[in-house]
Amino acid sequence: MNYKTLLILWLTWSTISATPTDQVIQYEVSYMGIPLLDMQLTWVEDDTSVQISYDNRLKPWIAYFHPIHNIYRVHFRRTDFAPIDWSKTISEGKMQFQLAAKLDPDRKTGRFSNGQRFEFPAGGLTVFSATHYLAARAHDPDFFPVKLPVFIDGQVWEAAARRFDELHPHPEYRSAPGQVLIEASLHYLYGASVVAHNDILTSVIATEGTRFILWVAPDGHYTKAQFGRFPKAVIMDQLKN
Repeated sequence: MNYKTLLILWLTWSTISATPTDQVIQYEVSYMGIPLLDMQLTWVEDDTSVQISYDNRLKPWIAYFHPIHNIYRVHFRRTDFAPIDWSKTISEGKMQFQLAAKLDPDRKTGRFSNGQRFEFPAGGLTVFSATHYLAARAHDPDFFPVKLPVFIDGQVWEAAARRFDELHPHPEYRSAPGQVLIEASLHYLYGASVVAHNDILTSVIATEGTRFILWVAPDGHYTKAQFGRFPKAVIMDQLKN
């Protein structure tokens, strides 16, 4: 078998084996109203699970003074968005750390990468699996209002979510035709954070009464997300191709 034949076979196999549900979405992230980061969301899906990574890099004009490169990853089941494992790699100036977590088979307990054990709430989600779960259910009005337990670095929070659309508009924010807006507020329940000094996004999210808002497209993905309130709000806006 010659080189050209091998090349053709390899290209054919690559085309056949490529997962059609793999996708990359580009967002711009702003904080306090200032565009600061470029974020690449990579979604990889197979028959049983979904893995999503969020690669955040500070824009070059400011990275020279205070470089930021944070990567968040979550791996969850396709059926119910229940997390399997998740991690974050944080690089914010002098603050550098990695934290990963994996659930045990019983889904009641798990272990952080530093060796510390934790208890996981029944029906619990991580922040990012929760946002995608709510987006996936956004076009089912009977699902809302709903309360979900959310696990954040050892703490357990409750996300109380409501749904808004063209017939029932949000009092502050508008949604485009066919778009649904989901608002969830977070309330602390119990637990202690395993991280003493956390990254900026987690610090914004893990605050009593904070809220995140999702603008959900008809296909179930969110084109915009806002974490926190102005002026200290982190906003993700999907960029046009």
